[in-house]
Amino acid sequence: MTDCNARHSGSTIKAIDKAMNLLRFFSPDQPEHRLSDLARAAEIDKATTMRILGALVLGGIVEQHPETKKYRLGTEVLRLARIREAGFPVVAVLQPLLEELTEEVGESTHACLFSGKDMTTIAIAEPRRSTRVFIDPVQPLPVHATASGQVYLAHADEGIVSDVLRRLNISKAYTDATVKSEQELRQRLDEIRKNGCALSSRSFEDDVTGIAAPIFDWHGKIQATISAACVSTRMTPELEREVKKAVLRASIAATRAMGGEPPNTFLKKIRENA
Repeated sequence: MTDCNARHSGSTIKAIDKAMNLLRFFSPDQPEHRLSDLARAAEIDKATTMRILGALVLGGIVEQHPETKKYRLGTEVLRLARIREAGFPVVAVLQPLLEELTEEVGESTHACLFSGKDMTTIAIAEPRRSTRVFIDPVQPLPVHATASGQVYLAHADEGIVSDVLRRLNISKAYTDATVKSEQELRQRLDEIRKNGCALSSRSFEDDVTGIAAPIFDWHGKIQATISAACVSTRMTPELEREVKKAVLRASIAATRAMGGEPPNTFLKKIRENA
């Protein structure tokens, strides 16, 4: 590749990164944004923000209200979501399993996919009790501060882990219990590999304990995660053990329901820690 092509490829990747970053600011609470607000939130100059939004508008990913001039997600997002679910029906497969897991453990449960440096929630089940963990479906879950993210990294290829750590702001602490260094995170990942599942207590939110396990594809590679989000003040050592067992059973069921098979090494570790 010539220097010119390399520079062009690098600038294209940066533009895509900026576009993806802008899209993350759209949420149910803030479905529309002004140009200046998006530029300020993303810390990008207005001219660059306008160029990126213009390209997204042409692709139908974003649209601009004709009167208010605010930007919102476009209809192309709906088309792509339908294609994704039709070709790879993750939500339809996982939702019933989450409902069963929630019924068993009495806590909120959810499934996530990896999205570059965060985890994206794709399905949620809530228990029939007044005190429960609320899971915001559009809130990115940081990989270093959540059980879902940590269990994903623990079972991901080293190349993915190294790439995430290069781009991750690991010094960003959400609570006093958030891991604070790459060394601490890697130690945590080693523990998760030994146990098969991840437990992260009060590391993202002060009264939430997450317990997560991997969902594997047909090659034995991690493709998603399944988790229980528990109220920390309700947790006892006995309940923790029961939730871990339930989440691991659900992860195996979810893997097989999606056409995959847990690696023998994973199944062996579960038996050893049962």
